[in-house]
Amino acid sequence: MDTEQPRYGYGRGGRPLGSSRSRDAEALRRALRRAGLRDFDERHLDGFAVEGANASLDGPEPFSVAYCGTSEVPQTVARYRTILKQAGYRVDADPLDEHVLLVPRQPAQAVTSSEQMLMAAAVVCAVVAAVALLASWIGSGSVRLAGGVGSAVFGVLAVFLAGHWYRRRAGLD
Repeated sequence: MDTEQPRYGYGRGGRPLGSSRSRDAEALRRALRRAGLRDFDERHLDGFAVEGANASLDGPEPFSVAYCGTSEVPQTVARYRTILKQAGYRVDADPLDEHVLLVPRQPAQAVTSSEQMLMAAAVVCAVVAAVALLASWIGSGSVRLAGGVGSAVFGVLAVFLAGHWYRRRAGLD
């Protein structure tokens, strides 16, 4: 029995993500799905498709994000562009096809400013929790009580924020 997992996990529907390109293509799909859009398939002939995951392994070629439909093409492609830009991607029009956007490959560790702020808040909460814990050990009376309660509250908040950051980075949110 083969128990080996794909290197980059699985995408929607159990699709194995064996290369960093397939992982990055799945991140594009996830951004569009989060906005309420559907993948093109035999049940949904009016949806999006992300191509280029299998281009030369880890090559610099851009991904193609195509609208596979016939109604309101310019508006739908403009919506795709807006969604992807809001997700932090650079987006170019394909000069050969009005249904297609070209999305250059992003740096492997591109972090959005909201993700940076989320992790910074988690770190600040963790530091405050550590200081409050020290105060509860060193202090006495009300200082000890406030330090203990503060340590617990800020510790839980730090874990919550770090967990939320992780879920966003992993694409689970």
